[in-house]
Amino acid sequence: MHLYEPFIERDLAAIPAAVAAFRAAHSAHETWIEITRFAVLAFAPSQHSKHALLTCLSAWDLREELSAQFDEAIVECSIYAAASRQPWSEPPMLDPPKIDDDQRGDLDELREAIAASDRLRAERWLAKRFDSADFPRDYLAAASGDFEDLGHALIVANAALRLATLLGEKGRYAMLRVGVWEMVGVGGGEWGVGGGSEKPDLNSLCGALVANVIAEGGEIISAHALFLFDVALQTEDVNVIRRVASHLSDISGAPASAPTLTPTPHTPQPTPYSFARDYGACLKAHAVAKRLRPRFPNVDFDGMLAAVHRNLDAAPPSEEMAFA
Repeated sequence: MHLYEPFIERDLAAIPAAVAAFRAAHSAHETWIEITRFAVLAFAPSQHSKHALLTCLSAWDLREELSAQFDEAIVECSIYAAASRQPWSEPPMLDPPKIDDDQRGDLDELREAIAASDRLRAERWLAKRFDSADFPRDYLAAASGDFEDLGHALIVANAALRLATLLGEKGRYAMLRVGVWEMVGVGGGEWGVGGGSEKPDLNSLCGALVANVIAEGGEIISAHALFLFDVALQTEDVNVIRRVASHLSDISGAPASAPTLTPTPHTPQPTPYSFARDYGACLKAHAVAKRLRPRFPNVDFDGMLAAVHRNLDAAPPSEEMAFA
């Protein structure tokens, strides 16, 4: 049986054995790559589909923390990716489309394609630009054009850039196309608005966002504001960071400054679970905390993780949506 056969058939019960058989002959890294490639090929601009892909990336970021449980996390990523695949979808072409010599590759061309919800036009722009040295700058600039749908255009685009590097040249265009599809699906229209402070107070903002997650009991929308903040810092793009900080500073209910760090009895640890239950938010929260702790040592990440774990245990599961 080919590894992907039960994935394509959505035979979820057969997936653990298929992954185990593949893993027996390959490293954990190689197995993760194959599962993540499937998540890319199965991607559609839907909530569970994009979160399945983002969860694969978070599992990789936490491979050392998961240790012996990394294999189990790969299986759960496999099930999530297969369950979230649209039943009518077909594997996309890996290669870029053919483009004319006069194909535009400027940033405004992509912005116009997004505004017009023209996916094919955006794909042609990507084919023109994806191998250029300054591609990431314009790709992220377009993705941070607005923050509809909790800023997922930027979150997915940044993940696509990271995964394009981790997965290698095979399927690089298909990986980066994921970000373009999300931009077109979300839309755009704030170009040049909300530049924000030249030097935003990132420490206070981080503390405020974490405090808001705790106050909201680890609820997913409050957690996604923190995820967006983390992604902005990952880009290392000053303009993107300013825009995101300005946007997040205006979120209703966020405290004005960082609270005092309150020690918790223990640091919650990441563990595999049915990721569709909360769109992988608990696993993502651990990956975010791992990245941000060194930079913001006085922020209550343990409290945030405890809240997200409580939400995972108590909130109504979202996983039935993965089978729609």
